[in-house]
Amino acid sequence: MKNIAEFVLDNAENKPEEVREILIKLHQKGETVDDLLEFIKALNLRKIKVETKNSEILKNKKIYDICGTGGSGKSRINLSTALAVKLAKNGFCIAKHGNKAASGRVGSFDLIQKLNLEISDTPAKTRENLENNNLAFVFAPAFHPALKPLAPIRKSIAHPTIFNYLGPLLNPIENIHAQMVGVGDIKMLSKLGGVAKKLKRNILFVHDAEFGLDDVSIGGKTVFVKVINGRDIEFGEIYPQDFSLQKAENFAKISGGNVENNQKIFEKMIQEKAPQEIQNFLEINYLVAKQFFEEV
Repeated sequence: MKNIAEFVLDNAENKPEEVREILIKLHQKGETVDDLLEFIKALNLRKIKVETKNSEILKNKKIYDICGTGGSGKSRINLSTALAVKLAKNGFCIAKHGNKAASGRVGSFDLIQKLNLEISDTPAKTRENLENNNLAFVFAPAFHPALKPLAPIRKSIAHPTIFNYLGPLLNPIENIHAQMVGVGDIKMLSKLGGVAKKLKRNILFVHDAEFGLDDVSIGGKTVFVKVINGRDIEFGEIYPQDFSLQKAENFAKISGGNVENNQKIFEKMIQEKAPQEIQNFLEINYLVAKQFFEEV
């Protein structure tokens, strides 16, 4: 008999109402570590994989990912996109896995498309961009065809579903060395840590406890969960002053808007000409990611 994950993935088109009800009930009871692992296993069997071991350039290179679960509900800038560019410029090989926005807000790939940056939507393009640019923007829908029939169902549900939390754990590149994953829902931090431990991953999960974002906070406290190679889960806190950075007094100082506004902010961040609070927001995320990536 099929488990819940297999039923959902195999019946999104022919039994959408049943699948919708399952996703709502999972959310209401609270997705467990076992639920998450079940869906990850099922999706991994269905994804298009990106092999790097046959690439002379990539086979011995450590590849990292920067992504988030979203779900803050706020009009915000696309920090992780700028962070991926900054990390790549500083010697880290980044395969940023992501998607367009599920709602009216601006997703990473809405901005990437607006900027005319090359999107990695095939294994060959992904390898080529990692080899040549140290950076690939890995477009999740191109590698997870099993999720396409679920898109209208997810949009019809007013709250996040289990797939919001799964996305960052499904990078199609087989040998991702480590990730920094932003988590919008603080209740999911320890659960995702448990998943990373079971999967023996190197992941730093971060939650902005001040503004409720899926980033390292420049407004105050960041709560984090760290897992290295499936060893014990470490919990902790990070503050802007830990890095000698002045905090932003309110969310408005680092908020975004539509894709055109976020494009302007992105370009200023990359040129290091953004308002100081936004520049500090990028900097603290860069320093935390850099520290973690060098640790593992």
